[in-house]
Amino acid sequence: MASATSLPCEEQLLCSICLGVFSEPVSTPCGHNYCKACITGYWASSDLAQCPLCKKDFRDRPQLHVNTGFRDMVEHFSSMRVRGEDGILAKPGEVPCDVCLGPKLKAQKTCLVCLASYCQHHLAPHQRVAGLKKHRLIDPVSNLEDWVCKKHDKMLDLFCQVDGMCVCFMCLKDDHATHHAVPLEHEFRERKARLASATSEIKMMEKTKSKSIKETKRLAKQSKKESEKEIAAIVEVFATLVVSLRRSQAELVEVIREKQRAAGKQAEDHVTQLEQEVAELRRKRSQMEQLLQAEDHLRLLQSSPSLCSPEGTGDLFDPLSSSTPPFTSDLSDISPQSYMGLVKKAVAQMEKTLSNEMEMLTHEVRLSDGCEAVVQPEAAERLMTDEFIKEGWCPPQDKLMMIQQCHAVDVTMDAYTANSRLVVSTDGKQLRSGGGRLFFHALFGRRFIHEPFVLGKDGFSSGRFYYEVQVSGSKNCVLGVVKESVSMEMHGCPTPEDGAWTFVKWFNYNSPLNPKLQTVGVFVDYEEGEVSFYDVDARTLIYSYTGCTFSETMPALQAFLFSVTGTSLSSRPKLYPFFGIYGDDSHDKLVITSVARTT
Repeated sequence: MASATSLPCEEQLLCSICLGVFSEPVSTPCGHNYCKACITGYWASSDLAQCPLCKKDFRDRPQLHVNTGFRDMVEHFSSMRVRGEDGILAKPGEVPCDVCLGPKLKAQKTCLVCLASYCQHHLAPHQRVAGLKKHRLIDPVSNLEDWVCKKHDKMLDLFCQVDGMCVCFMCLKDDHATHHAVPLEHEFRERKARLASATSEIKMMEKTKSKSIKETKRLAKQSKKESEKEIAAIVEVFATLVVSLRRSQAELVEVIREKQRAAGKQAEDHVTQLEQEVAELRRKRSQMEQLLQAEDHLRLLQSSPSLCSPEGTGDLFDPLSSSTPPFTSDLSDISPQSYMGLVKKAVAQMEKTLSNEMEMLTHEVRLSDGCEAVVQPEAAERLMTDEFIKEGWCPPQDKLMMIQQCHAVDVTMDAYTANSRLVVSTDGKQLRSGGGRLFFHALFGRRFIHEPFVLGKDGFSSGRFYYEVQVSGSKNCVLGVVKESVSMEMHGCPTPEDGAWTFVKWFNYNSPLNPKLQTVGVFVDYEEGEVSFYDVDARTLIYSYTGCTFSETMPALQAFLFSVTGTSLSSRPKLYPFFGIYGDDSHDKLVITSVARTT
């Protein structure tokens, strides 16, 4: 057997026309070899019959016969080459050759007509035999049974677009007679085109989303950087507040120490004075004792007037005299004083105010970015005051709940300011229309003269406060807040120009308000100049007054008296809750309700 080194070179076994391995090789009279189909086609395209290599002309076209010996040598060489180079054994998962009897080689092609897969060696007939050349060869597939119709045992070479399935030509005469079918290759190209288009769109989406990811990361990084800067600024602000509190603490401690030093100095001076007076008393007492022991009448009578002077201890002859000696003084100025109660009260008020402000601030910040998180129990415990803990405070879910939990106050009506047409309940929580009582205080102009109004008993001149009024029992009513200087002789409903900020409910007025309005919440922020009215049941804002001016110009005489007494000239008038019922229906009423803080 010839060795691999004795085989001819590959170029000698290639056709010079098609540059492929000889298929049905024939020899010309000049001795050159060509594929029969190649040389026949070459001569058919030319008027001359000549050799393509040596250009030798032939008078007549030679009769060509297959060179069987050369063909066998070419096939043998191809077999040897396949076994030496491409004769790779099929691995698990790869398609094996169906013809190989021994170890199965890896298949190179699958024939859809023969329904078999071939290695390169056994594929040679399909490349040489004219009849086999017409067979459809595809890349190796292992599921050849899927390419055959189970019903008709024919090739699935059509695609039914109605049922969306592969069929054979016999199926078109059976189950798919009226359906539209296209060649499998046609549907394959269309599906491939759609997949290519979808792939392109997906690539664009990937590119867009990748760009969005990059931009989001950039914005997140920028947001983190800005947040860190804000956090540092906030820490600095709170550090400044702590420094201010420490400075105030130091000032308060220094004031107390100064008072203590002054009291100590006063006590020392008082002790010195008392010691001098005691020494003088001892001296006089010694002289008197000496006179008492003397028997000289003249000396006793001459010396006793000087010892019994007004600066002495009193009348010598009245030892039981109750006159107060000149050195007896009020010791209350130097008695020890306790400021702890004042400090505790002030600090508790500041702590409550600061806690409320921080809760409102934290809640507003949380709502501003749309991510309302539930406050953790530990955080809630730190934020709650003792009062909130006792009342079962729960984390607020909206702005109204925050207001209800942090700024609710107890409001009652002052019956002494009620118009004579109104009746205020004993507890000051209900207001009815009807004949009222004329209190003694009303004789001095403290009640509303012309309009059916009444004021709250307590006023507020700082901070925030909130109360709720049930208005469902009244057809026409008014509520809000007014300045303490509001005129008791006003006519009509008061306006901000009169120093009043009110909400009016009219039964016959075509109002856009909810006709089923039950309870109205009134919220006042004195520092910000805001008065807001809320529909408590719907938990919505009805209306707000903003930019309100609560301060007043102080009369000149009052300002002079304040300056003389050293009182601050800043005018912060009190705002009083304000209520009113229009009409004479005795069933109409307003009720001040308790604020529900845990809903």
